[in-house]
Amino acid sequence: MDTLSTGRLSRRAARARRFAITLVLAALLWWVLAGHASLLSPLAWLAILGAAVSTLFLPLGRPFRLSLSALPGFAVYFLSASVAGGVDVARRALSPAMPLKPGFVSYTTELPHGAALTFFMAVISLLPGTLSVRLEGRLLTVHVLDTRLPIETSLSDLEGHITRVFIMAPRPGGAA
Repeated sequence: MDTLSTGRLSRRAARARRFAITLVLAALLWWVLAGHASLLSPLAWLAILGAAVSTLFLPLGRPFRLSLSALPGFAVYFLSASVAGGVDVARRALSPAMPLKPGFVSYTTELPHGAALTFFMAVISLLPGTLSVRLEGRLLTVHVLDTRLPIETSLSDLEGHITRVFIMAPRPGGAA
C-alpha cells in the first residue's frame, strides 16, 4: 500500500473516531442537561446525530494528547491567576481613581494552530482583565485593562503551562 492510500485510511479512521466520540459526548451532554427521559425524543437524537455528522465536514486538527501529570500544575496556576486577576480587577473597580490604562498587547505564540492554541486563547479570555481579540498567523492580539502590567510575561507563563499539558504529535510528513 502506498503512502497516499495509507494517509487516506488514516484520515478516514480519524474522522470515524471523531464522529463516534462526538456522538457519545453529545448524547452524554444531552442526558446530563436534559435528563435521561429526554433521550427518548427523536428530536434529541436528531440534534445529537447532527452534531456528530457536522464533524465529518470539519478539517482534522493536529493530533495531540494530554499530559495528565501536568494537569494539576495547570489547575493550580489557573486558579491562582484567576484569583489574583479577580482581586486586581476588583481593586481597580473599587478605587476612586480607577487606575486603568486599557489597550491592546501583541504576543507571538509558539503554540501550533489547533487544540493547544485554541485552549490558550480561551484561557486568556477566562482570566480577569484579559480578552483574546485576534489571531493572525502566530501573532495574538489581547485586550488588557492595564498595558503597564507585565502582560507578555504572564502570557509566556500561561503558554508554558499549556505546552506542558498538550503533547503535540508531529504533523504528517514531518512538518512542524
